[in-house]
Amino acid sequence: MKKLAIIFTTSHADTLGNACRLEMVDFIFEYFETIIITNNVEFIKERFHGCRVIGYESKNNKSFPLISDYFEWKKLGKLVNNSKSDLCFMFDDTSPVANYMNVPTFQYVHQYGNRVRKKESLIKSIFRFILSFIFEKIYLLGLKKSKTVFVVSKPIIHILIKKGVKNLIHTPHGINIEKFSDPLINDFHIALKEKKKRGYFIVTYTGWVTENRGFQLMMDSLKETVKVDKKIALVIAGADAEFSRRIKEFSEANDLQDNILNFGVIDVSLIPGILYFSDVCISFLDDVPAYHISPPQKVIEYFASGKPVICNKIEPHEWLVEDGKTGYILDKDPIEVSKAILKLKTDKELHKTMCKNARYESQKYDINKVYSIMIEKLNETI
Repeated sequence: MKKLAIIFTTSHADTLGNACRLEMVDFIFEYFETIIITNNVEFIKERFHGCRVIGYESKNNKSFPLISDYFEWKKLGKLVNNSKSDLCFMFDDTSPVANYMNVPTFQYVHQYGNRVRKKESLIKSIFRFILSFIFEKIYLLGLKKSKTVFVVSKPIIHILIKKGVKNLIHTPHGINIEKFSDPLINDFHIALKEKKKRGYFIVTYTGWVTENRGFQLMMDSLKETVKVDKKIALVIAGADAEFSRRIKEFSEANDLQDNILNFGVIDVSLIPGILYFSDVCISFLDDVPAYHISPPQKVIEYFASGKPVICNKIEPHEWLVEDGKTGYILDKDPIEVSKAILKLKTDKELHKTMCKNARYESQKYDINKVYSIMIEKLNETI
């Protein structure tokens, strides 16, 4: 069996924030003798058994970002070269490392562009622009040096082609459908099970909770919905300590303690069980560059669980959700969202049909279909 080095760096050692990347490594891991090079050794060792793990200490200096990055890229390249691997796979956040390796390299681009709006002084914004400009040049060199670059969406492919990258293959998010069709259910899910027994219609959001992913819209929509029907519950999995505090404050201020179930940041393995007990799922994205071209994996996971999706009008949602068939695409208006939730609760036949359509749609993203092309490309090189 040939040796594959995988570079996996992360600033947060949790499976929720790293879900799509971990799923991909899980799949690739089965086909090669794998060596994972990471800055978070314990997290990776706990997650992947039976492979060699090489750790390194990340020492990014915010005062001298490009200089410290340069030394880290060289260090990672040297670790790959010394690992005696036949090829290397990594995600594009470490793209420049490809410039310092002597083995065939493959990369995956799972998002592109800014995901936040930052209010900064003119001097800071100019400094950030210059850094971003230089980094992108080095980033693109790394992509160009790679044997193949797998890309999550066609719009990102079009952007990269214009920037001179040619070795691109469209590879959307892949989902292990079996995990969602036959989910793990344990004591963690008891609270959800009780909600269902009490007749609650469960609306669920999974993933990081942030302002630009519809936090306030979720809260306001629930408030409007409960005015009409008290038996609606909003379930949230992915709120950090700060947003958990804000959720608690909102629920107390609006007497919604019985209508919000916040699990905080959890292990990704628990999400299929949460979705199993859910009735409808939500995904809201702000109008920022990255969200126009990077499709959210959570929508595909919702489909794999057989749940219709209520989302806002933005291109990635429109690529995935068929309005009126697998969910609703709406304006970012809590009244509209509330009406959609209530409609799916009261019209049981419509809800049943949408659930069936969602599950059927998920078959397009079966991990065995989507990621098998990656294995083919890696084996062709060997």
